[in-house]
Amino acid sequence: MKKNSRQALLVFLFLYLIILALVVSNIISFWSFLSTIYAGVLILLNFTAAAFLYKLSFNKQNKIYLLFNLGGMGIRIAFLLISIVLVIKFLKIDKYAFILVFFIFYFIALIFELRYVLSKNKDY
Repeated sequence: MKKNSRQALLVFLFLYLIILALVVSNIISFWSFLSTIYAGVLILLNFTAAAFLYKLSFNKQNKIYLLFNLGGMGIRIAFLLISIVLVIKFLKIDKYAFILVFFIFYFIALIFELRYVLSKNKDY
């Protein structure tokens, strides 16, 4: 997972460098940049939780594996939904930038999660 986590972190850092360059050149506003920070933090927390749960359940019984990964997926989605609602409702941010960056980062994180799971399960 370390290699996969480093790759994901490098992709996120590269994207933030692009976003930071856009802020410095006044193409996007500070509030949009702040929105991307919140989205990135939520996605990195979600990605870290997924990696932790998968590491805990790897090479365990099927019941424990399914409980940790599928149950964890449900809890992580619920956490993300509640967090999205709270961020949009109570923080002064650019809502559209937050949602756009959130979905882009979420799909990138999902790709890295799937790559990791498939690399551990070479049988498929």
